[in-house]
Amino acid sequence: TFRTVTDNNTRAAVVQTGEAQFAYTLPYEQAKLLEKNDKLEVIAAPSIVARYISMNVLQKPFDDARVREAVNYAINKEALVKVAFAGYAFPSEGVVPQGVQYAEKMNPWPHDPKKAKELLKEAGYPNGFTTELWSAYNDGTSAKAVQFLQQQLAQVGIKASVQLLESGQRVQRVEQAKDPKTAPIRMYYAGWSASTGEADWALRPLLDTKAWPPVFNNTAYYSNPAVDKDIADALLTTDDAKKTALYNDAQNRIWKDAPWAFLVTTRLLSAQSKKLHGFYVMPDGSFNFTDVSLQ
Repeated sequence: TFRTVTDNNTRAAVVQTGEAQFAYTLPYEQAKLLEKNDKLEVIAAPSIVARYISMNVLQKPFDDARVREAVNYAINKEALVKVAFAGYAFPSEGVVPQGVQYAEKMNPWPHDPKKAKELLKEAGYPNGFTTELWSAYNDGTSAKAVQFLQQQLAQVGIKASVQLLESGQRVQRVEQAKDPKTAPIRMYYAGWSASTGEADWALRPLLDTKAWPPVFNNTAYYSNPAVDKDIADALLTTDDAKKTALYNDAQNRIWKDAPWAFLVTTRLLSAQSKKLHGFYVMPDGSFNFTDVSLQ
């Protein structure tokens, strides 16, 4: 029996009491408590799930790369890991998470509020600006994340009002937006895992010009012809060296253009009864239970 439990605390409680034999995702802050239960095993599995904020590059002030760079410098990713994920994450090391084929590893954007303020001043926003930050999710962990992000942005003068979208709101406002010029989205906290395990599905649905809503999930409305060409050409070859070169070029261009605030890669935290065997959380967050058994 699969049961959806939206409340973080309740999800932890049902596995703690034995009402459920498996729970995912766990509220990160309760991991240490659950580890003390000798009937449970808490697992922090590696993931290819990236968390980011897309910025609508068609709209001011995010049409200016200096503003997008400032947002990246404004956020302390190490602190975000601690505050929202209780340490079960790490700062993003590139556009595509490590573990995905053809992922290019890069140094995380450093936390530098002074640099962020300088860039905002250069871009014509010496006193910052006001904007909206939507979250694609309304769970407790996401609430902590966006509230922390709101505080970080405020420290450099970016005043963001926060809203956690319900699924219906997300579909209407984000996924079904028909006209890019009037799309209401500005800053958007979201996540993605390339379920194919290959860089194409980490890039094409999110950062190709043809992936603007409502087609796919390029919620930054980002468009770089060179990136588009790299992605398209990589699909046309089976030569590993050529694929590597094309995907590396695309990722480096995206990293420089900064259509996102590159945040963290999360660990996949679950708890299960020690009587449960053969149930696994895969790196993309899906389940494998081909050989599941309960003793």
